[in-house]
Amino acid sequence: MSELDDTNAPLSLLAKANLLLSAFTHETTTMGLTELSRRSGVPKASVHRLCTEMVELGYLARTPKGYQLGWRIYDLGRLVPGPARLREIARPSLQDLRMVTRAIVHLAVPQGSECVYLERIAGRRELAVVSAVADRVPNYSTASGRLFLAHADERTVAQVEQEALDFLSLPTPAQLHRLLEEIRLRRFSDESTIVRGFKTISVPVFYPGTDHVIASISVTVDANRRDDQQLRHALWATAADISRGLVAPRQPRDQRGMPVVVFRTA
Repeated sequence: MSELDDTNAPLSLLAKANLLLSAFTHETTTMGLTELSRRSGVPKASVHRLCTEMVELGYLARTPKGYQLGWRIYDLGRLVPGPARLREIARPSLQDLRMVTRAIVHLAVPQGSECVYLERIAGRRELAVVSAVADRVPNYSTASGRLFLAHADERTVAQVEQEALDFLSLPTPAQLHRLLEEIRLRRFSDESTIVRGFKTISVPVFYPGTDHVIASISVTVDANRRDDQQLRHALWATAADISRGLVAPRQPRDQRGMPVVVFRTA
């Protein structure tokens, strides 16, 4: 097994560590040395040395069944400035939306040609629907993702054009572009979900004062519900609330993340 990259240059330790971490998926969260070596393409001897050090640093955890991602990965992920701040600002509004609509609520952001879900709010009875939605999916495959495509540049759309045509069963690129234009003009996207009997409506969250879409919020409800217009208005109001929050002064918080109440005296 080679330890060279596409230019035949030796892989750095950081590159090898990245290959190991990238081998983990939602379906495969625990792996032994042999499987981790096979999936990452890193020789088994190197995998053993790297995994030993990464366990000590907290990036991996050793279990009786093999290696898993460690808590250090989780802690660092929570510190990514954009998603962390967006989730903090959006969560109260998403909880209100959940209460008003009695729907499964999602917050997603675009990342290249993919749609990444940052937040889900659902009840125990709806876990089957929630678990059917991946954290990262191609933009053309969900209502939120198609919103992002509708506001993306031509290069991003071109990268996934053929896959989108196949997925949506559209015969020509012109029809795909008409669909995206329609989504952009009406400011929402809707679809029947991958779970039979449900539908999803998604709207964009714009950065304040611009037409730049930074996120989407969506509701997933029973396909038989007939209050789509009310759902869209609730979504638009929530999106506007989140957008305003992005430029509002941040409330101080303590080490536990709880709001700090400041008392002022005359």
